[in-house]
Formats: sequence, structure tokens, C-alpha cells
Amino acid sequence: MASFTIQELENMITVNMGDFKTARGDRKLITRDLGSCVGIAMRDPQTGVGGLLHIMLPQYLPCQSSEPFVAAKYADTGLDELVRVLVQQGANRERLVAKLAGAAHMIKSPNVPESMDISSRNLSAVRKKLEELRIPVLAAEVGEYHPRTVVFEPGSGTVRIVTSGRAEKMI
Repeated sequence: MASFTIQELENMITVNMGDFKTARGDRKLITRDLGSCVGIAMRDPQTGVGGLLHIMLPQYLPCQSSEPFVAAKYADTGLDELVRVLVQQGANRERLVAKLAGAAHMIKSPNVPESMDISSRNLSAVRKKLEELRIPVLAAEVGEYHPRTVVFEPGSGTVRIVTSGRAEKMI
């Protein structure tokens, strides 16, 4: 199991659940404990502008809720918002590429097939929206039954995946 130095952690930008952050070059973005959620690392390879989005749900459904709307919680609205901000920060919309992580099946239930659990619905919504946006997915580390921590470096496009009890992966 990989660990992070204090200096590494101090230099990373933390992305919480239902949020996204952007960076440029060697600055790293980190999101922890991707269970059924999906982490989308997106960047323009030429400018090094990139962002990491941590979505929680497949789509925004307006309802009578007391909670304020947060675009980044949802695959459909979160991806639109991330693309908008990346372009605003100098990314070329036509060059954007993505890598995915998460969508783990965290709760097994005989009443809900894996294809219908929230992780599968999240992943399906992300893939569908990226297809609509014509943003290619270069790599993915998704599914299975374990949460992941993701570190994304927009400049190189490297996505480091750390999972307790497993070998570290780079995609």
C-alpha cells in the first residue's frame, strides 16, 4: 500500500465529494474514498489545464429539497460545469480527454443486481455524458468492490490510484 509524505499532501489540492477543482501543470489534485462515486480526471494535453470531478449521483432531478443545487454532485451537470471552467481557464474544448476511477459496488444486495446499483448507474451516466460531449475516455479503473483514492496530475495526465491492501496503479 502506498502512502503519501506530508510534503506531498501539503502540495495537493483536495477535491471533496460532489465537488471539482482545477489545476495546471505539475500541481496535483486528490480525491479520497471513491466508493460508488466516480472520479473524472479531465485535461487538455497541450495546455496542461485539467480538473478532477467527484460525482455522487447520475443526474440532477429537480425536486422539493431544502438542499441547495450543487452541479458537481451529478454526472450530467458536473461534467458540463467542469468543461465550462476548463475552457475558461485556457483549455481547448476539442482537445479534452478523460480518465475514470471509482464506481465500486460497495453494498451487495440480492434484491439489486450490480447492473442497477448506484455505482453502475453513476458510471453509465458519466460515460453517456462524455460521449455526448465527444470527450474520449483514455483509461478507466472502475468497478470491483473497494474504494479508491485518486491523485491526478493535469500536466502529465497521470492518474495514480491508491487502494488499501492493493498495489498502486497508474492509468
